[in-house]
Amino acid sequence: MSSKLTVTTFLSGAIVAAGLLSAQPASAQTEVLINNYLPPKHPFQTQIVAPWIDEVVVATGGSVTPTLSAAAVGPPPKNWQTVVKGVADVVVLANLFQPKRIQLPTVAEIPLNSGSSEKTSAALWTTHEKFFAAANEYDGAILLGSFSLTPNVIHSGTGPIVSLDDLKGYKLRASPGVATNVLKELGAVPVASGPSKIFGLISKGVVDGVAVPAHGLLAFRMEPYIKAVTTFPGGMSNTTFSLLMNKDKWDSLTAEQQAQVMSVSGAHVSSKGPGMDRIANGAMKKLQEGGGQVVEADAAVLGVIRTFADKMEADWVEMANAKGVDGKAALAFFRDQLK
Repeated sequence: MSSKLTVTTFLSGAIVAAGLLSAQPASAQTEVLINNYLPPKHPFQTQIVAPWIDEVVVATGGSVTPTLSAAAVGPPPKNWQTVVKGVADVVVLANLFQPKRIQLPTVAEIPLNSGSSEKTSAALWTTHEKFFAAANEYDGAILLGSFSLTPNVIHSGTGPIVSLDDLKGYKLRASPGVATNVLKELGAVPVASGPSKIFGLISKGVVDGVAVPAHGLLAFRMEPYIKAVTTFPGGMSNTTFSLLMNKDKWDSLTAEQQAQVMSVSGAHVSSKGPGMDRIANGAMKKLQEGGGQVVEADAAVLGVIRTFADKMEADWVEMANAKGVDGKAALAFFRDQLK
């Protein structure tokens, strides 16, 4: 059996794409292998990767055929190395796994700074094009697109989490980076893990709750174990992602193919945010219909997060300036795009 899944096996409705593939001689096709480490129904797959696969096939007339690896060819924290070394041709990288290399996109991760995937993703790409691209943070790979999720919220397995007292000593699974640091400031106990371990942690009671976006209720099958979700105006924090291609693979494409791929990449990838928002909102609605609660953090909690956000913002501006980017101008531009 082949170790790769073709786009036609992954996308049951891609009849047009399948026709294009069958019409092309094998020698005219360039296969692009994507590191596939998430289940087919995860929002990354349904909203970002699957549409991009289909659109690339159509845009290139079948001459470029993205395919999903049958199993992960590298762990998510190592996706930068996976794509740069050519183990996979394309990866979706959580930027938090490259904190010393990819720093400018964290403007979209500042707490209380974003409300939806739609606006935040679009703002991130336009800000990248106007301010960040010249800093060349992706040297060694080709950036095909950027996006963010809906903001992180707190999924509680014990009941509503509203106050600082509620959070004191509360064990929450969280990603490394901003989310973990915010929770520490709030007095919680963050527990780091990969996404594949979330279900086991919450279902077995190893943690009291989970700090991930609302889509996690369904994507990680947590909903039966969650009693309440705590939201934050503008989000507790966010996570940004980069769609990357191996540079040698990119250089192997013709100039026409590169233009065709980019016609469905860049801002086009960022435009997928509404789908992320719909999934997150639908997950919250399902929780409430099942008797779960959705609450908002109180003023004291938001005050602590605001203090953290102000410090992160100042540090971000200083970092951007050091990279030759006008930090204040870039931050103001990014926020203006969120309106």
